[in-house]
Amino acid sequence: MSKLLFAAFNEGAKLSMTGDHEAAISFFDKVLAVDAKHFPALIAKGSSLAQLGRAQDALRCFERAIEVDPSAADPHRDAALCQLELGEPEAAAELMERAIQLNGDPGYREASAIEVYERGNALLTRGPRRPDKARYRQARHTFELALELAPAYVEAAKALADVWEHLGDTAQRDQYTKLASRLRPKGV
Repeated sequence: MSKLLFAAFNEGAKLSMTGDHEAAISFFDKVLAVDAKHFPALIAKGSSLAQLGRAQDALRCFERAIEVDPSAADPHRDAALCQLELGEPEAAAELMERAIQLNGDPGYREASAIEVYERGNALLTRGPRRPDKARYRQARHTFELALELAPAYVEAAKALADVWEHLGDTAQRDQYTKLASRLRPKGV
């Protein structure tokens, strides 16, 4: 039976890498039907669901993966990204903090900050119309988390200055503009 699980998982992974996430999910579901605690299948299915914009479903997969292996950092980070997508910055911050505790490598922290920052940018650039105040507030929380993860992240500081500009708080805008200029290396 394990060869069949291995083959189904590999087929799902291959389909996911080619962007056919719906088909990939069906293979991950086959694996999970036999072994509901198959950690790689839970993570892979969650990732495919997230790629399809199904953050709530992806979150359930990542939460299940956390139950299976609470010492793994990645499902905590991935669940945090889903929480950001769902407009739950407090829950996202808690999950991200746990992920960073589990994987203290500075590169992991920095990569996580970049992913969070990209979520903030996506909030402001997707959709048929200009972002409203609610989306700017959500982006603010997202960029704040990115800056918390990587305090020297110039782009996150600049993004916060822009968000505060749109939210009408010039004092906060000026604070983050000043921070961004201090973080920028001399001569740049």
